[in-house]
Amino acid sequence: MHEMSLMGGVFEVIEQTISQHNVKKVIQVKLKVGELTNAEPDALQMAFEAYSKDTIAEGAELIIERVGVIARCSNCQKEFSVKSMFFLCPNCENSNIKIICGEELLLESLEVE
Repeated sequence: MHEMSLMGGVFEVIEQTISQHNVKKVIQVKLKVGELTNAEPDALQMAFEAYSKDTIAEGAELIIERVGVIARCSNCQKEFSVKSMFFLCPNCENSNIKIICGEELLLESLEVE
């Protein structure tokens, strides 16, 4: 389950962030998770609960925002949403595209007290 290693990275960022402030409790954690990470929300939730146990983040709400795959055609520069695993530009049918959204796993915000 690669969600555990992904959440390990998220908790490194959380710990680094809260160490710079006088935080008593983490109330909410918001993540942006790209579709291409293949991270399952339920598995991320389980990993979050495991990592937060016995920490100031225990009991915090985890909010996961899924981010769809957006690409840009290298030929015509059209940006488009990728709906299937056929990465072709819908405008010119070029296969030389660049993924610009959908691979990220970002800690968007922390709500703390």
